[in-house]
Amino acid sequence: MRRSVFLFAALMFGCGGGDAQTPVEPLPGDEDTSNNTGETATGEDSGDPGFDVGGGDDTGGSGGDATVTDTAFDTNTDVLVFDAPGDTTCATSEVLAAKPPVDVIVVVDQSGSMNDDIVRVKANINKLSDYLKATGLDYRVVMIARVGTSTAATSTDICVPPPLGGPLTDCGATTKPLRNSNPPIYRTSNQTIGSVDALSKLLSTYDNPTVGIGWKDAIRPEAYKAIVPITDDNSSLNEVSFDTQLLAKGAGVFGTATARKYGAFPIMGSSTYPSEVRCGTTMVNNGPTYVKLVKLVGGKWFPLCSTDFGPLFTDMAKTIAGVVACEVAVPPPPAGEVFDPGKINVVYTPSSGGSVPIARDDKPCASGSNGWQLSPDGTKILLCGTACTGLKADPGGKVSVQFGCAGKAPPPPPDAGTCTPFGAKCGDADICCAPLACLPGPDGSNICRAKGPA
Repeated sequence: MRRSVFLFAALMFGCGGGDAQTPVEPLPGDEDTSNNTGETATGEDSGDPGFDVGGGDDTGGSGGDATVTDTAFDTNTDVLVFDAPGDTTCATSEVLAAKPPVDVIVVVDQSGSMNDDIVRVKANINKLSDYLKATGLDYRVVMIARVGTSTAATSTDICVPPPLGGPLTDCGATTKPLRNSNPPIYRTSNQTIGSVDALSKLLSTYDNPTVGIGWKDAIRPEAYKAIVPITDDNSSLNEVSFDTQLLAKGAGVFGTATARKYGAFPIMGSSTYPSEVRCGTTMVNNGPTYVKLVKLVGGKWFPLCSTDFGPLFTDMAKTIAGVVACEVAVPPPPAGEVFDPGKINVVYTPSSGGSVPIARDDKPCASGSNGWQLSPDGTKILLCGTACTGLKADPGGKVSVQFGCAGKAPPPPPDAGTCTPFGAKCGDADICCAPLACLPGPDGSNICRAKGPA
């Protein structure tokens, strides 16, 4: 007997040959659906399966029902846990897929006009890491700025507090080149940044051989890089030259001109994206080079005029998480399992609870695919169309992979197909398939998605 894991979707797909009764799904609505059908009132496993799963032994293709024992719902993951014969041919296990790594490179203008802004950066930058951590992303942060502890009213020294930064007492330790670092999550590059040289200093410090300045070893070749200049001025280096020089660094670490592995997310003098109007009279200008850089390489800008940088950093983290939300690494199969690309299913678990099977659709994403597919090299699961839109709206959601069961489209819902599926646009007359609700998506239009931040 082998311990196995199935989501409801695996049972409804007809795995194992038995004619299981479809469990009743909760009706969509405004109530929290994190406690789904099958959980007891006390939240503990009851041992009662909640529905009839048949009684005969599965003899490996005879069509008999699988014997199910010790059936119970796991209230933390909303999965069905049971013992099944070793020759069961469907959905033998499930593994959580890993979200891609993200490296965030922050470079801060430390000219005198940035004094008040730097105070807000230091007070709120942990919001950026807090949100990235909450999404489950494997993230790292590099800070390029002069490290110091001066408390003078005109000081633009930067010392990031824990939990992102290292001990505050190390910020003034000149004998420690990597002071304020907190490896591997946070690395400092101790370099003073002028009003117009954020991009050029980012380039020159990357592979600088001086310990405490160079940060090449702090980022990962496979990671998506988020470049975050923070300035009230412009750049003396134009966007095309910066892009060309950055792509030439590290043999593909930042991608290529046709497949970049980085985006720009400046905090600068422009108003809220996509407005390019200068956001306040205290801004030197609207940062026209940074506007062009975002348009060239992708990303989003944020207004330096914000009086509260907490929501700003949260918005930035949400945007960065959304960029990589639709791509996850194919997890290795559990011990004793064999990976068969033709026998896997993908399931989305919303941050608000429940589970949603995602259909396989091998059409190219650009050709209207709405579902999941394997990357050409078989190492990643790509989510396309409405599946991608739905996951972007819920960066805290998780994607898992079921091994051993041929990928199929989700079965018709209990209401004969009238509910609106995950990621699809919806209106007042639509009923989203449980546990989804019709809520604003990343672009502001309503889609069927999980509760949580859009």
